[in-house]
Amino acid sequence: MKKLSLLFIGVALSLNASAAWHFTPYGSFTSKTKVKNSYNKASYSVYGFDAGNENFTFGYKRTTYDFDWQTTGFEHLNLIYADAHYAGEITGNLGYDVGTYLSLGYENSIKVSKSYDLVPHAVLTYDFQNDWSMVAGAGVSFNKANNYGFGIIGFKYRNPSDLGFSASLGYPKTSANYRFTEYFALGADAGAIQGGHYYLDRSKVYAQEKGYNANLFALITPFNQLSVKAGVGYNIDREIKFYRNRTYFGNMKFDNEASFFVNGTLAF
Repeated sequence: MKKLSLLFIGVALSLNASAAWHFTPYGSFTSKTKVKNSYNKASYSVYGFDAGNENFTFGYKRTTYDFDWQTTGFEHLNLIYADAHYAGEITGNLGYDVGTYLSLGYENSIKVSKSYDLVPHAVLTYDFQNDWSMVAGAGVSFNKANNYGFGIIGFKYRNPSDLGFSASLGYPKTSANYRFTEYFALGADAGAIQGGHYYLDRSKVYAQEKGYNANLFALITPFNQLSVKAGVGYNIDREIKFYRNRTYFGNMKFDNEASFFVNGTLAF
């Protein structure tokens, strides 16, 4: 992915959020689907947690693949990540957000010099004061597989906690929500799968997850400090791309598949 791409940075569109900490455990599970150009089939599950506040986030994600035939060379993918950023005001409605994301993706053991993915970014933010806000900027991903630069652009309409309609427009994810009451909302989102960058220590290659998905979900907020989100999804053109010595040499593609996911967020 050497070419310029667009990326939606959700955290930069939430600059007015409170400084309270959050803790979000999550899990998702897919149906079994065919591995293209083979007789193999696979399903996978993802679980982990995300925690932080408006300036710092950290988390852990584990993806477990269940293949009919274990001839793939890997079974578990682990990702430890953190993001630190700082937002400020330039003048009036114009602001900025600068930060760095760091992840360590590995199979069995962490090798920092091989597993890292360092992603600094900088954006300008603008509040139109008519329920709309936007971000625009750029970032660079530095890793051992394929360094690349990307553009950042995104628009936000109202806050999902507001009654009625709200939306976030951008890439890799666009979402829309309708909050019926302070306790219940329905929503949908679609975009690119943000899998991760991993070093497979047994085969000594790098793997990156790619693809697209669409989701429908319900959001229940019994009180301000707790929300639960659950829904169903559909994954499209999902694949794992492999690199060696910064050179792409193959992939593993999957037929489209359905998924179920649930997460809960505790704020304090």
